[in-house]
Amino acid sequence: MYSNPITSLATFVFTALAIRSGAAVARESSPVLAEHIIPRTTDRFKMFTISGEDLRSMSDERIDELKRVLVPKHGVILLKNQTNLSKDDIVRITERFGEPVSLPDSLRFNNTYEGYPALARVSNVLPNGTILKEHKAAEYWHSDGDFWGPRRNYIFNFLYAEIVPPVGGATGLVDLRRAYHRLDDATKEEIKDLEVVVKCKDIPDFKGAPDEYLQPDAYHKIRHEHIVTGTVGLYVGTVQAKIHNIPPEESDRIMKKLVDAITDPTDQLVHQWEAGDMLIWDNTSTMHRSMGGYLDHPRVLYRTQAFMDSAACAPESCSV
Repeated sequence: MYSNPITSLATFVFTALAIRSGAAVARESSPVLAEHIIPRTTDRFKMFTISGEDLRSMSDERIDELKRVLVPKHGVILLKNQTNLSKDDIVRITERFGEPVSLPDSLRFNNTYEGYPALARVSNVLPNGTILKEHKAAEYWHSDGDFWGPRRNYIFNFLYAEIVPPVGGATGLVDLRRAYHRLDDATKEEIKDLEVVVKCKDIPDFKGAPDEYLQPDAYHKIRHEHIVTGTVGLYVGTVQAKIHNIPPEESDRIMKKLVDAITDPTDQLVHQWEAGDMLIWDNTSTMHRSMGGYLDHPRVLYRTQAFMDSAACAPESCSV
């Protein structure tokens, strides 16, 4: 989550949301096999949608299925009609998935509620009702939590829509596994041992943050094997990333190839919000961004995050 948007990448936005036909989607409980998840295909990235289930009353078994099977498999899921979730509801739901992530105000858009360290208002409306004019935030492709090291960066985002603007305000997502398959074989070979480095001191949002929030430099393999499924994808954290231990011009050349694959306009999922929608996504297999365009219309979403590294082990062997 960085504060400087990338304006040099021209992004063609599809206004039609690609979703599975039918309101409700059948449950999937079969084991997740890496070779069956993301075939090389020209089909567009689609949303896995669940209707008719309330997150507040889901069984432990169903929550376990979401966090161990469905989100790792699909990268992102949409739960419709989660009406009237309170701040406490959202935090409790997050706690059922994993350990909630607490961040400094600067990494929560400086738009927070006292007493809710895990909750961020993703909004152009302050808690006192003031609308931030011409507000823009996170309008570039990124994965949250890249400043944590491998495994610890396995984080789910929970984004809930309370007030939706009449125009714009969509959230875009791309699948990093599909992006990897768009690379030619020579590029796959070139990146197989390369890493990106993430330094908190280089992230504007960390300026002025207490030392306890400043993580050691994080190094991530660009050719990323998913912690749960083993599926191969890309991982760069942000489209501004720098590749470790190679000349800057080489880093820029390779990153351009990767960014082109990641931001391919033919394979972006653009979710146009409805009040009561809850998106849950995996930050290691997807990147996301705000698509903007909502002018000064009120837009109020709530975001929490959970560390999910404990979900990478078998249920009977997890300590959490």
